[in-house]
Amino acid sequence: MDTNFFGTERISKILLKLAPPVMFAQLIQALYNIVDSLFVGRFSESGLTALSIIYPLQLLMIALAVGTGVGINTVMAARLGTGERDKAEEYAGVGTPLAGVLWLIFAAACYAIMPAYARMSTNSEAVIADVIAYGRIVCVFSFGLFFESIWTKVLQAHGDMRTPMVAQIAGAITNIVLDPLLIFGLLGLPRMGISGAAVATVAGQIVAALIVMKKGLRKSPALAVYPGHVATIFRLGMPNILMQSAYTFYIFGLNMILARFSDQAVTVLGLYYKWQTFFFIPLGSMQTCIVPVISYNYAARSIDRCKKTLLESIVFGMILMFCGALCFEFLPEQMLRVFSSDELVIDIGKVAFRIIGVSFIPLVTSLIFPVFFQAVGSSLKSSMLTVVRTVVLFVPLGFLFSRFGLNFFWLTFPFTDTITSLVGLHFYRQFLAKDYVSGPIKADDGDAVALKPSRPGVIITIAREHGSSGKRIGKLVAQELGIPFYYKEMIALAAHESGLDAEFISNIHKDAPVVMRDLYLSSRAVQHAIRAQDKIIRKIADNGSCVIVGRAADHVLRGREDVVRVFVHAPTDFRIRRLAEVYGDTPQQAARNIRRSDKARAAYYKHISGNRWGDTRHYELSIDSSAGIEHTAHVIAQYVRGREV
Repeated sequence: MDTNFFGTERISKILLKLAPPVMFAQLIQALYNIVDSLFVGRFSESGLTALSIIYPLQLLMIALAVGTGVGINTVMAARLGTGERDKAEEYAGVGTPLAGVLWLIFAAACYAIMPAYARMSTNSEAVIADVIAYGRIVCVFSFGLFFESIWTKVLQAHGDMRTPMVAQIAGAITNIVLDPLLIFGLLGLPRMGISGAAVATVAGQIVAALIVMKKGLRKSPALAVYPGHVATIFRLGMPNILMQSAYTFYIFGLNMILARFSDQAVTVLGLYYKWQTFFFIPLGSMQTCIVPVISYNYAARSIDRCKKTLLESIVFGMILMFCGALCFEFLPEQMLRVFSSDELVIDIGKVAFRIIGVSFIPLVTSLIFPVFFQAVGSSLKSSMLTVVRTVVLFVPLGFLFSRFGLNFFWLTFPFTDTITSLVGLHFYRQFLAKDYVSGPIKADDGDAVALKPSRPGVIITIAREHGSSGKRIGKLVAQELGIPFYYKEMIALAAHESGLDAEFISNIHKDAPVVMRDLYLSSRAVQHAIRAQDKIIRKIADNGSCVIVGRAADHVLRGREDVVRVFVHAPTDFRIRRLAEVYGDTPQQAARNIRRSDKARAAYYKHISGNRWGDTRHYELSIDSSAGIEHTAHVIAQYVRGREV
């Protein structure tokens, strides 16, 4: 899809175009969750409670598998965006063995701890037996989930969204069809009870894995690359794993609190999450769809379209969730009896559903604000909102309210989502006050959006430490050799090429937060800017001789024999003096800015290339500029002349 579509089309039309496929896939998944519990509930009440107890472990398993897949997808997308197809395939090849190892570790751990885990959550021997039976099957035979998650992300990195969607639908349908057959022993199959539900679940995962396997399975690379590649995958995937795991621990914590009252209270919480999955389909699909729209428009500095997208998604979400709230307020008994005939479950659930239903309105903003901040690259704020909701508020508030009785416990939900929404609103006000958001938009420099005349010869890329005067040296080299110089001009060209804002492109590495920097650099907006920038660097190089400063140009132009890669460095005291002369920094300010800037450049280069910034093995010429700026420029020019001869 043309990204300009995100910048020009009506917001409502964009959402209506993107949402239906996502909603359909999520509908199938929701039906799987509901049907699974429906048949188990028909078989036994203890089985229904067991599903609620196992649910946090399943979420943890999904977090580990999907989060690892996200790490692979992120690094592959970055490598494919810079034309490194072979390197991307190496990471894809690492995925399958890594998935196998993760599955073995998770399966062995869960098999061993399952009895103890069950006894932590209930005193009922019938429920304990069901937890062990169901839990051991879905965890020990979860290899389908691990492989499917990895192979799906490999395909998505290549732009194949259709095959994973087909796989998920096929897996869910397999589960739905097998559930009654295996639970009740229909069509001559054995009557397996809750174990049958577990077998149906893993069978669905295996079917999904087989569908994506043909295209997602890649040849394993040499063993030597595994340590570095696995470290990179987890560095990029760990934030996702941790954020998803937060849901595991808060639901486990709520289960533990409710277990003090009764198994039926735990069952009610599980049934709420089953129905929640169904009612959240429109909201979940909208969360997915607004990310590319907001990312593109933020990077293009179309802030009004970002705000309009957020507002329309909130209004649309609240209308839909209001319908869900009405169901929870007026039809709680009917919804509960779909799964259970236990009168105690019905009595507890009627109170719980009506109180939880109140939370559906603030829930919209508590879930959309984190997605908004993810889209604009504010990964830390996005993660903080998730942590506030799942870790800081849910379990502590649940414990506090439970001290007043079971009915008060359910107040945890409206209080948590209201507080999270208020924190999100505070972060949003901070976002609107940012210079990039509130400041005037500078007009494009018309003279800066054209390549300068050049001649065939040598392209000189200059990477430099902050304060080493590498930019000034690059300009002097260009003047001495009579060739074009690109720094700000390159950024203006990339902005013109992509439709993004020049200031956004210029500040990519500067704006990256110290915490979760890799996650910021992996965001949609930043990746789009990086691809546009890399395309312009190649176009500049194809135009002829020139000097290009910064932007990992040495790596972008890898493989070209007409490139001289230079790294300019200098002792720290020299750089401090230069910053004092040029910018008026105090020695303390200069030292702090040197550390901050060099770390940002190193992180950016590592993210782009996978290599260590400043490693002399990646440069043809590494030169100390403290000998003098003009002298350093002349040495580089002389070296280039000698190379051209």
